[in-house]
Amino acid sequence: MIFRTHIAFSLLIGFLAYFNNLVDNWILFFLLLFIGAGFPDVDHKKSKFGRNLFSRTATFFSKHRKIFHSLFFGIIAAYLAYTFDNDFGLGFLLGFFSHILLDSFTKEGINFLYPFGKFAINGFVRTGGKIETFLFYFLVAADITVFLISK
Repeated sequence: MIFRTHIAFSLLIGFLAYFNNLVDNWILFFLLLFIGAGFPDVDHKKSKFGRNLFSRTATFFSKHRKIFHSLFFGIIAAYLAYTFDNDFGLGFLLGFFSHILLDSFTKEGINFLYPFGKFAINGFVRTGGKIETFLFYFLVAADITVFLISK
């Protein structure tokens, strides 16, 4: 999936958490939610998060959709963020998991248990294709709806 779709989906998840009173500091929560939603693509040089020195270093150690798309990495990173602040941890965790969940529907798929096992899921959605474009607009409409009815 492309960045905008990840952001739209993470925003929907974030609204659901926020409007169900799971968040104290909404600024920290949404900041880390969006970081978590984009971070798994840090090892892809054409991604929004992949255009910096850290990502160039990350691509040296890991191919795209390997360690940064695994549950193992997500849980450790969210735990580290959680030790700093609860809203940091929850935001990163929800953003990260929303990212890998969406990527599991793409043809490229992901291996949730990398590097410790093989639990790969491949879907039917072509990254940047018509189905993803439809999904993006559907998610934006859902974001607006949830925001308006929850106010």
